[in-house]
Amino acid sequence: MSGPCSEHRHRRAFLRTTAAAGAALTAAPGWAQQPRADAMPKIVLGRTGQSVSRLGMGTSWTVQPSFVQAAIFAGVSYIDTAEGYENGNSEKTVGEVLERTGKRKDVFLVTKNSSYRKDGSPRVFADKLEASLQRLKTDYVDAYYLHGLTGEQIPMLFDDGVRQAFEALKRQKKIRFAGLSCHDARLVEVVEAAAKCGWIDQIMIQYNFRTMHADALRRAVDAASKANLGLVAMKTQGGAEAVSLDDARKARQLSGFLDKGFSAPQAAIKAVLADERFQVVVSEMTNRQHLRENMGAVIAPLTPKEARLLEEHRQRTAQLYCHGCGHLCEPAAGGSVAIAETLRYLRYHDVYGKRRRARELYAMLPPAARDFAQADLRAAEQACPHGVQLVALMDRAGRVLS
Repeated sequence: MSGPCSEHRHRRAFLRTTAAAGAALTAAPGWAQQPRADAMPKIVLGRTGQSVSRLGMGTSWTVQPSFVQAAIFAGVSYIDTAEGYENGNSEKTVGEVLERTGKRKDVFLVTKNSSYRKDGSPRVFADKLEASLQRLKTDYVDAYYLHGLTGEQIPMLFDDGVRQAFEALKRQKKIRFAGLSCHDARLVEVVEAAAKCGWIDQIMIQYNFRTMHADALRRAVDAASKANLGLVAMKTQGGAEAVSLDDARKARQLSGFLDKGFSAPQAAIKAVLADERFQVVVSEMTNRQHLRENMGAVIAPLTPKEARLLEEHRQRTAQLYCHGCGHLCEPAAGGSVAIAETLRYLRYHDVYGKRRRARELYAMLPPAARDFAQADLRAAEQACPHGVQLVALMDRAGRVLS
């Protein structure tokens, strides 16, 4: 039964559940009123058979040891890190906390190898893993990833040398499972290949309330789900914050969510978890407020009314956010400028507040990929199926990231 009374009950239920996520847990020193660990939903992560928290913690930015500890005591058992995050310091922080708290066996620990991009030898996986294990203060990780696999690197998934390198690490009990992460323009092809290759156990991909509407990606995720891969979502916000050149317009676009008692970022997480094929959402959390909000999002399911609001928001703001489909706009611009990657770094700068890191990543792009003067950005804008204002956004990117 629907109607004003029913909607009021939905709102009250949502607020009650979110409040429950903020109940006190004093086990982590200095973090009074932590979310209750027993409130965190758990799920089996695909073919791994492991029970993990539905909310995962990302560490690609600087995280404080006290907050890592707080998240673990709040029930976050899935922790994602990588050798390159903060030049290895993220691994060090996670390792120190796990050693001090004795919580290593309570955590599903993921780290990732990006060195293979420069060193194509299968030996790079074992060599770099040793350094990661030392920083993490452990003798094994639960999952070891090919970090940021691109479409051009798909052949690696069918390379016997690479497969055997991961299988050897499993036999040595240094890793339990193999995986990959991807937010490349050829994401669909990467997911399809991961489902076919036979030795990948789990994947972490860019997946949010905007991208989940793409038919090709839905079919690829179907294939991965049928192969029983563990499915982990990252970059879940998809512009839920409605990043805009006009802050006033942004506020109006968000008002529908705020008036209903929940935030757009919470709704974006809930929308991903409404897809039953996905088990975990990895979120970049750096403080207790983020933790409480995200726990509220994973605890409370997305209601039909919230889904309608989110869909309206998606349609209304599609032109304000780069959807990452650079294979459509970049050829129109001439093929050399990295439009999608540049706008991802602009998002790091504007939304996540990671200005230094965004500039560092942008500076690592080849000169041709940053040569906007040689690109036909107006043609790229016309080729964008979402009507993104590429000329204005790229102009801003060039100014703030250079």
